Amino acid sequence: MAATSGADLFGALAALCNRFRAEGGIDCHVTIGEAHTRFSADLCDVIYRTVRELLTNVRLHARATRVAVSSARARDGSVLITVADDGVGFPEHWRHSNPFAADSGVGLWSIDQRLRKFDAYLDIHSTQQGSRVTVVLPSSLLTGD
Repeated sequence: MAATSGADLFGALAALCNRFRAEGGIDCHVTIGEAHTRFSADLCDVIYRTVRELLTNVRLHARATRVAVSSARARDGSVLITVADDGVGFPEHWRHSNPFAADSGVGLWSIDQRLRKFDAYLDIHSTQQGSRVTVVLPSSLLTGD
């Protein structure tokens, strides 16, 4: 499903979370502010694909029972879209290295490369009690704000 506008992105992320919950027994909640989804069609598509891939990583690797997809506005005006889980966190060696290195796995590296084309990036925080991956989108990317 490609999100072509902010309203489409809002609905697409909610539907994605509902499907994720239905398919695998991991509780998934989404709290995305519609005002946090006003981006170009190309960027909406990248955000959707990013969240989808992050949820896939949760399912495959995290051993989580809960995941939340949320948005917030940072003090500098940037929009933060976060996928947070209560799983086992990233492997220990990744927590102390660069998770975006090509040898760390193609998934995070390719997400990071797609986002950087828009001057956006990922911020990763991981412990043994779970992970929080945040897509940081500069305020300059918002449309109609």
